[in-house]
Amino acid sequence: MKNLQETMKQLQRTSESLSKLSMNQENPWQALSQMNQLLDTNFWENLVNLTGQSTAQATTQVSEAVPTISKTRKKQKEKQREKEQPPVIMYQSDHDAFPVTDIYQTDQLVIVCCELPGFARDSLEVTLTEQRTLEIKGTIKRHPQAQFCIQQERVHGIFNRQIELPVSVSAKGMKAHYQDGLLELYLPRDGSPHDRKATFRANL
Repeated sequence: MKNLQETMKQLQRTSESLSKLSMNQENPWQALSQMNQLLDTNFWENLVNLTGQSTAQATTQVSEAVPTISKTRKKQKEKQREKEQPPVIMYQSDHDAFPVTDIYQTDQLVIVCCELPGFARDSLEVTLTEQRTLEIKGTIKRHPQAQFCIQQERVHGIFNRQIELPVSVSAKGMKAHYQDGLLELYLPRDGSPHDRKATFRANL
């Protein structure tokens, strides 16, 4: 910055000197000689330095502005991607477990949904331990013509599945619903202490 100010002062002095030159009609070459002295090598070097410093300063300002713009655009793109992405599943269990189960959590309830085609409705037994561990027992009915089966892929018989719940729940107010091969258990959220173990039975 100091060199730039000095260069500007030198150019200003040269400009003032040029403005004071008077053209002598009888001897015009004298004025040209004086101009040549003023516009010497130092003048042109100062002019080149001034141009170079101005260009460097402008380049620096642009370089400083570009990263800021790039960061802003990057943040905007990240926010847009977050909006477009589907909700994240907090926990994905082993698909080999039976029955396969989804868990939903609202402000008031924990909903456990089990895929149980062929479920014997009167066999359901649900046990809640320490308000966080849910055990589901039941039976998948055999086909009436099971003795003639030549290919078997479906599961049948007694099953037992333990599920760790995300929050504490209460066995009081628990409800069960079975339709279209899906067993749904509705458990009220409750952080207050209750019985260590509670068993729930229902004829669906």
